[in-house]
Amino acid sequence: MYATAGIGALGLGLLLRRGDKEDTDVKDMEALSKVPLRRLVSGWISFAFCASPTWVEASETMYNIVSRVPIISSIANSFIIHTFFSQFLGGQTTQECIPKVRQLRDAQLGTLLGYNIEATLDGSSKDPNLILKQTQSVLESIDVQAKLAKEFTGDAASDPEVDNKCWVRLKITGLLNDPSALEAGSRAILKARAAQGLDKDVPLPGLPHDGDWEAALDGDGVTPYHRDQLVRLRATMEGIISKARDNNIRVVIDAEQSWYQPVLDALTDEFMQKYNKLGGPATCIASFQAYLRRHPQLLEQQIKRAEEKGYKLLYKQVRGAYIVSEAAWWKQKSGEEGSVVWPTKEDTDASYNSTMERAISLITDQVRSNGSARFGAVFATHNAHSIDKGIQLLDKTGFLSPDPKSRLLLLDKNVANSVTFAQLFGMKDDLTNRITGTVAASNGLPLVVKSMSYGELSECIPFLSRRANENKAILSGRGGALSERKRLGREIQRRLSPFGARVQKS
Repeated sequence: MYATAGIGALGLGLLLRRGDKEDTDVKDMEALSKVPLRRLVSGWISFAFCASPTWVEASETMYNIVSRVPIISSIANSFIIHTFFSQFLGGQTTQECIPKVRQLRDAQLGTLLGYNIEATLDGSSKDPNLILKQTQSVLESIDVQAKLAKEFTGDAASDPEVDNKCWVRLKITGLLNDPSALEAGSRAILKARAAQGLDKDVPLPGLPHDGDWEAALDGDGVTPYHRDQLVRLRATMEGIISKARDNNIRVVIDAEQSWYQPVLDALTDEFMQKYNKLGGPATCIASFQAYLRRHPQLLEQQIKRAEEKGYKLLYKQVRGAYIVSEAAWWKQKSGEEGSVVWPTKEDTDASYNSTMERAISLITDQVRSNGSARFGAVFATHNAHSIDKGIQLLDKTGFLSPDPKSRLLLLDKNVANSVTFAQLFGMKDDLTNRITGTVAASNGLPLVVKSMSYGELSECIPFLSRRANENKAILSGRGGALSERKRLGREIQRRLSPFGARVQKS
């Protein structure tokens, strides 16, 4: 109660600030008009803090201090749950996420549900009991998404030809208690490739090849302890992906730090070959990071590999979330700060946009030739230029047609089965609304997915702090947290003003 009252008072006081005038999108304003006032205020407070790099840097340290003081900690926890936690996460359990997943579906949005698990950046070990708990949470995510898919799509939920857009995210570093096994296995893979003369002209971490997994288990520098960790990890992943396949739920396997990626690539490659076979359901979605210099070569190699081995390549394309730690790690190891990632953001943007164009061209060519695509792409981005480019590329293919009733552009269902956009839950809703207010899938299924994390508060504070620190330059810049704060502030002012303008439907 006190936290809620405090949020209201603080929000009302801060909203008196001026100078938040900015161009607005009518479609976004229409969507915002349906958001509860309380969520607008809590979101505004969250982005006000995120817009300050000083607050972001100090956040985890401050929380660790106040969490040790009994009365203050309860107040702090209540404040965080009603602001940052509510804005950026689905809840502390899968059951708490369900109402938010339903709200998203009512707005024609799918969900990528993920338990908040990951290795610490220093590579330290985790309690095996915690790994067991985290694995069980991932399995619960599959159960929840399977039930919701049935609720949303009826009998189509079990149709392997229909992507119900009820997905689950899998973070591999959260599924083993000692990530040093990933690093040791990855080093062994790179040595084995070098000995075979592979990837000579490919930047690290190279490309997946046959024999990588065997090298990770038996290669130079891999101890019996590392081997045991990796074998257990593979068995855990097998259980998760097998259950997802049985429930027609797709699993997105996250990409992570490049020094772990060779092992992650080997596992992802193996499971795609097994669980994405042509003629059956496709379960595994890989993740490719456009800020890695290998990205264009990786996509081309994976397209060719899927064709040769007869499986459906599904991948999620991101710019990448670890650029700060990547630069620091490689500089420490080799003295070369920029050898793995592109040297400038412009290079990363060009890499992202060019491979998006390649993917859309391939998908639409396959649909035009065969009536369906053997390839699927998820364009996960908070970049407005990339979203606009993606829609323009789809429009040029001839697979978009105007719908007089909804005044939207309808995307052919066979293309829509293979193209998805994605943003993080609680972030860049204006871009999400731009997509849903412009284009829709002709089969009625969502064309946009929101990535929703969940987990206990104590586990999510480090996660939120690290993500904010990795992205603080973006959060504080144009189009980041400052822009989000202004966007929400305008809508709150409109509602609180006695002369607030009515929102006109687009």
